[in-house]
Amino acid sequence: MGKPTVILADMDEQYLAPLEIKFLEELGDAIELEVITDPAYFREYFSQPQNADVLVVDEKLYTRDLQKHNISNVFVMTEQMDEGSTDDLSITKIFKYTSIKEIYSQIVSVDSGGLKAETQKFKETIVVLVYSPTGGTGKTTLALGICACLAQNFKKVLYIDAEKMNTFQHYMKNQAAIPNSTYAEFVNEKSDIYSRIKHVIRTEKFNYLPPFGAALSALNIDFSIYAEIVRAAKLTKEYDVIVVDTESSFDNEKASLITQANKVLMVTKQTENAVFDMNTLLKNMNCSDGEKYYFVCNDFDKVSPNALVSSEKMKPNFIVSQYIEHISRIDEAPISELANNLDIQKTSFLIV
Repeated sequence: MGKPTVILADMDEQYLAPLEIKFLEELGDAIELEVITDPAYFREYFSQPQNADVLVVDEKLYTRDLQKHNISNVFVMTEQMDEGSTDDLSITKIFKYTSIKEIYSQIVSVDSGGLKAETQKFKETIVVLVYSPTGGTGKTTLALGICACLAQNFKKVLYIDAEKMNTFQHYMKNQAAIPNSTYAEFVNEKSDIYSRIKHVIRTEKFNYLPPFGAALSALNIDFSIYAEIVRAAKLTKEYDVIVVDTESSFDNEKASLITQANKVLMVTKQTENAVFDMNTLLKNMNCSDGEKYYFVCNDFDKVSPNALVSSEKMKPNFIVSQYIEHISRIDEAPISELANNLDIQKTSFLIV
């Protein structure tokens, strides 16, 4: 079986170059990549029958005649998404001026053939830690929203609430605790822990480890079990993303989770107290790696004072990558609503 064929066609060479680089970085020699920027050559190329797994083409070059070719998936790059029009069901439209990472993700998610298989073959599982030095920032809501958003975009996701006492379950339809008969697995030998507790994993839009029925200390379970589960689950390569949601205390156990994570979402609010807490945390850990650490302001209110940009008392020693506006009645919002929140969607594409 030959390599998947990908054709990128756009008259704007400067625009096309980053997308070409993205495909080469992610898939390299695993695909046959054809790049076309000359309209005359594009017409000549498709004057003969062509076979391809993926065609990504600018709307100025697209014609219905392209459907006569043996192309599994056609993506038309458009400068304006017209929601009122009747779309051609044989193509997938992508907004041209979103991020290259998001465009690539959309293409691979829709493709159901060899391209997706090759991507999964070479991609490692990404561990995302959602953390905040301040309580009440809404990090659990954000973590669950990110899981649902990624799952909605065809990612295989595992959510783990790494806290000494689980409370996330009020968001789930099935709020039952892990069966008592399974607790011994978390206390005994930790090797191969994921395969031994995999049968208790549940699915509601995404996979998740159910809550413990009591605090870890009451069950004689060590907090380090979470790091072991994450490590073992990652080794299986069953998941695209593992999202770990942990409590605000900073100690050796949290440092271990931070070290293990590929990406860390540092969640804050716009208040002076939250800025102070984050600045204090940064005195104790190095978050200078911009590819790993992302600062997110949650529950943002445009009309309230924003200490993240102006404060008489202190200056933040970090830069916020994404603001997530206040969601009314957040405790009653279903996970599906969180998945469709535009700010949460943007945050998910920051890290994956």
